[in-house]
Amino acid sequence: MSVPDLKTIQSLAEVPDGALPITPGSIVMTPEGVLGIAKPPKPCKLNFMADGLPFNVAVRHEGEGSVCQIWADVGHVPYTAQAPERRRTLLALLRGIEGLKNVKFIVQEGQKIILFSETTFEHHAAPEDLFHQTVLVLQEARPFLRLLGPYL
Repeated sequence: MSVPDLKTIQSLAEVPDGALPITPGSIVMTPEGVLGIAKPPKPCKLNFMADGLPFNVAVRHEGEGSVCQIWADVGHVPYTAQAPERRRTLLALLRGIEGLKNVKFIVQEGQKIILFSETTFEHHAAPEDLFHQTVLVLQEARPFLRLLGPYL
């Protein structure tokens, strides 16, 4: 077994978040024989723009799995007094957009339209998983976003 260097000893001296008390699974040995602290993956949040909408991605880890949520604020349903025909058309379109595999359009509090997607992975989500899920959401949502656009 190799002698750990100063950097490894220092990392072992640091207490990882949420790892008290130290359990047998708290310290790992790499294939190279170097000791290290087994830190659970941290949740992450990302933001990006697509089709003029700000999208949000959040990943939280639950045991050996992960939950990935993607959402965007699409717009608002106008009040009846503002634009009654636009409101009726928009609500009819939203009622017609059902049964999509990866995406849901949710009307919050009667006004705010949210595009929402949630996926559960049986493993800790890797960057490739997030990228893949984001592409699936955008591909499925894009035609409906273009359909809703003139009425928002």
